[in-house]
Amino acid sequence: MKSKNNFLNIKKNKVGYIYAFFCIFAWSFIPVISRFGQITLDFYQLLFWSNIISLFCLGLILYLSRGLKFDASLKKNHYLYNLFLGSLGCALYYLFLYYGYYEGNSVEVLILQYSWPLQMILLGSIFMKEKLDPFKIIAVFFGFTGILIIITTGDFNQIRFTGINVSLSVLLGAFCFALFSILSKKSEVEILQFSFLIFFGGTITSTLALGFFSTFQLPSKKELLPIIINGIFINGVSYIFWLKALKSISVTNSAILVFFTPVLSLIWIILFFKEQFFISYIFGGSIVLISSLYCLKEKNS
Repeated sequence: MKSKNNFLNIKKNKVGYIYAFFCIFAWSFIPVISRFGQITLDFYQLLFWSNIISLFCLGLILYLSRGLKFDASLKKNHYLYNLFLGSLGCALYYLFLYYGYYEGNSVEVLILQYSWPLQMILLGSIFMKEKLDPFKIIAVFFGFTGILIIITTGDFNQIRFTGINVSLSVLLGAFCFALFSILSKKSEVEILQFSFLIFFGGTITSTLALGFFSTFQLPSKKELLPIIINGIFINGVSYIFWLKALKSISVTNSAILVFFTPVLSLIWIILFFKEQFFISYIFGGSIVLISSLYCLKEKNS
């Protein structure tokens, strides 16, 4: 019986890594879609339309799966809690992040943005009682160093902090997504229902932000396809993969896998926009790969 349970756990972990890979692959296209999707729209409008499409997409998936029926055991506080999580992970994270990109230095914002996996590991030790393996923590910080090398192209003089407001906003946004991920891992609501509800919460919050800070505007023809792709795959379906990955593998392993996102993003940026390639990308990417392989390796029983 013990060997059977071990086999099931190993199988569950492998499936979890597959889900995480698909999610990270989808997220790696965010810089490309952001460029194509913001020709006439501002970031409030982009987020609003993206959440609307994600909500429709997940509602359709839920309807085809179970007829848009929710479990009778779900109470009012469950719905409110899930809507709150959606505001954290599907709206506030992006609003704080976009504010940082608008007001601050892009390199600074990128570095602070990718602090959310580190914050997630710390929160995991508090909420999930996961032990902080010191060697894994060192490997994670090495992975983060690899990200710094990639983002700065090896020139750390590019890191210029533009102000406390920008830094705190981006860090707060990163905290929102880290907290969203941890609390989502603890959720017992069925994943399709949970995904629909969080994007419902994200849509409410992004609609309020649009009303207070921007104006309603339809996407242009050139923006329509990128926004649809973003709403369906990069946001909508990718969150299902992320939630399934969180349920299957540890917080630390989930976090270290996220460091592959900017590595893949660089490949797409170079291919789509013919941007310059730097040797530091190989060096930084190698550090991310080595640290990730160390964290993901299974301990012998």
